[in-house]
Amino acid sequence: MRKLALAITALATCWTFAAHAMDLDPKDIRGSSSKEPVEVLQNRYFLKAFRPEFGLLGGVVLNEAYTNTQLAGLRGGMFIDEWIGFELQYLRTRVRPSTDRTTLEQLKYRPLTGEGVTTVSPEVNAIHVITEANAVAAPLYGKINILNAWIVYTDIYATAGLANVMTDQGNKGALSLGAGERFYIGRSWSVRIDYRDRIYTEKRGGTSSRRHAQSVDFGLSYFFL
Repeated sequence: MRKLALAITALATCWTFAAHAMDLDPKDIRGSSSKEPVEVLQNRYFLKAFRPEFGLLGGVVLNEAYTNTQLAGLRGGMFIDEWIGFELQYLRTRVRPSTDRTTLEQLKYRPLTGEGVTTVSPEVNAIHVITEANAVAAPLYGKINILNAWIVYTDIYATAGLANVMTDQGNKGALSLGAGERFYIGRSWSVRIDYRDRIYTEKRGGTSSRRHAQSVDFGLSYFFL
């Protein structure tokens, strides 16, 4: 009988709590937070379909051993819906010798033949201009709450397309692959961070070699209404 009485008491207690919870107002459950609105991310807050985009960008080529290569250029594009779009980019470079190259070129040695003094000059195929066309897919969208005071909306996207890379060895057709993230500043302005890999074939030591010209750039874009 004692166990039965305890079971009945426990059941009655749970029933009372459940009934009380059903009568509670959501504001009571949220406590002090009821003073602040609760926002739920649903559809995209900033729409970009069929709004021409124009932007400026600057960056660096990452995997250059003997040069410091900086990028600067223009981009333009348009999304045909909120997920898929296309863009064109034109980039020019500023190429300077790296510390490694300068150090090597200062080295001097005398060949075994003993005739004169020879310097070391590393093989370099510098990039001068990049022109490319890419498709853009932006399936990931979200928002970042900064200190509960500022909400930043953002897209994460992937790019793929074709590029023409003008190098010391001439024009090279390249496959362009990349990924990036866009941070919106109002309805029209956005800040972009992009990673790109342009894959093409060049001559190294007299033989054909595949090259991955990887770069990172930062850009500012404007969507026209």
